Amino acid sequence: MKKVTTVLMGLALVSAVIYAGCKKEGTTTKSNPATADNDASAAQDEANASFMIQDSKNISDGAAKGTATERAFGTCGTITGDSSATTDTIDIHFSGLCVSPDGRIRKGDIIVYWTKGKGYFDSAASVTQTWRNYSVTTLVGGTIYVTGSSNITNTGYDHVGDHSWKYTSNVTLTYSTGGTATWSASRNNVLTQIGGTWYYIVTGGATGTSKSGITYTLTINSPLYWTAYFVNIANSITPCDCIEAGTLEFTRTGKTYPLYLTYTSGVGNCNHTATATINGNNYPITLP
Repeated sequence: MKKVTTVLMGLALVSAVIYAGCKKEGTTTKSNPATADNDASAAQDEANASFMIQDSKNISDGAAKGTATERAFGTCGTITGDSSATTDTIDIHFSGLCVSPDGRIRKGDIIVYWTKGKGYFDSAASVTQTWRNYSVTTLVGGTIYVTGSSNITNTGYDHVGDHSWKYTSNVTLTYSTGGTATWSASRNNVLTQIGGTWYYIVTGGATGTSKSGITYTLTINSPLYWTAYFVNIANSITPCDCIEAGTLEFTRTGKTYPLYLTYTSGVGNCNHTATATINGNNYPITLP
């Protein structure tokens, strides 16, 4: 491999998944004792997985852009770029000793591969992200470790002329507080401008096993709204670091009632709030 001197400006990874808020990863507190089914761990794992994917995307966006003002991690990470005949690569390394501007501590490597000569906005461009010994210590002290990979492919324009992408993610989350969860997502992102702010509108679903051992399938019933971090920064618009709106429905093995996860800030707000609902009972979901 030879050293890359100019990293593709248009690189971005999937949204949807992922920079998602600033509250403590917590327990689900039942607000109504009418039912014994109070396990909302699948919803918490979904929120955490989305955060890990999106957070890595935001960091990689800034690294690809190559300017400090667009690096979500500030000066904490070091970037190494390489090129082969068919693939370009960046490796973003964190020592685990530096607190990023968002107050989180990251450790390990985010590694990004993309088709040589193709940027994020090029038709059929493919970008793959993986991790090596990577973790994020959240604002409240809990650490989330991630392994696996995520891929995003440019699918051209949708029926109204907006850019669109398809992404798949297969990851395992391990919590410093105990427990492991798996998450496999297949989703579609459409880049749309709303009120001057650029959003990824996310549809699709996922399967997984929660940290409490419950298997599930989920569908996004109401599209998720993520601000497009890289696009907004490039246009001098402050992005939100969480999903602002959207509802997901979970079907869980061995459970009678569906589980719903609703992001409750609302489009245009950035309140870092989400709620899980089971049989009419609400449980707070904390965003890392």
